[in-house]
Amino acid sequence: MNASYRWLLDCVPGLQLTPEEIGEHLALRGAPLDGSVSPGRGLEDVVVGRVVSAKKHPNADRLTLCEVDGGKGVVSVVCGAPNVLEGAWYPFAPVGAVLPGDLKLKKAKIRGEVSHGMLCSAKELGLGTDHAGIYQIHGEFIPGESFIEAMGLDDVTMDVEITANRGDLLSHLGIARELAHAGKGTVLVPDFPDDPKISLTFERDLEEARFGAVGIRIEDPDLCSRYLGVVIRGVSVGESPAWLQQRLRGAGARPINNVVDATNYVMLELGQPLHAFDLNKLEGTSIVVRRAGEKESRFATLDEEHRALSSDMLMI
Repeated sequence: MNASYRWLLDCVPGLQLTPEEIGEHLALRGAPLDGSVSPGRGLEDVVVGRVVSAKKHPNADRLTLCEVDGGKGVVSVVCGAPNVLEGAWYPFAPVGAVLPGDLKLKKAKIRGEVSHGMLCSAKELGLGTDHAGIYQIHGEFIPGESFIEAMGLDDVTMDVEITANRGDLLSHLGIARELAHAGKGTVLVPDFPDDPKISLTFERDLEEARFGAVGIRIEDPDLCSRYLGVVIRGVSVGESPAWLQQRLRGAGARPINNVVDATNYVMLELGQPLHAFDLNKLEGTSIVVRRAGEKESRFATLDEEHRALSSDMLMI
């Protein structure tokens, strides 16, 4: 399991252990570290830049000529992304910066205009797959500020080796409990206040339980004794807030959108696996939990990957 050092510090306030010392304590309890890495590795040369002006390139319709304040004066940068905005903040790689993949930035002349660096996309930074536009940063920053620090990437992702008999450690809260048991602090358990505005309806018969418009049927209770669901309406899918994206990156997970990120956040903090389905894309009105059939040795999952299945595997 990948665990964020910063996240663990928040789970155990006042914890005075380095990542290496945490690894030593966990190793004594049967869960050694298999390695660690910084989520900001390779981005040491990237800074936060503010686009002072953005004008159409005089010699190219699809390019923008920007003036960027990267902390050491305003420089001209040619940008090909469609989403560059005057006054907005972006990751800026100045001349001489080295990006992931050993790409070293040089001063270049693009269609007659000199570009002193690059405004970066998430893909170029190794923080996602989106390369259609540059990665806009929301908030207030100082030009030239370290991108790693501004985005909370100055973390340590620890690869904790969890054995089959220690499923209680498959969460940040679980690891925090183990450290507390070793006398290294007190666990800060998340608070879950009741919200009177939320009401849940639940019906059950012999075959399936219904949560609003969706039914859940468990066909193999030996492999899955409990599966819960809820229908949430009025949700707008969009980008997660910066703090949530930082949490996920620190734990080695890639932010997707606010819905998927929320489910992954709960799983990583509490150890409760969750999945969000799009109600409009469900075929039928029931979610079925069953064993894989004999003719389902290869199955295309939601990520469009073909998986090899056997009859002792569960399908949802």
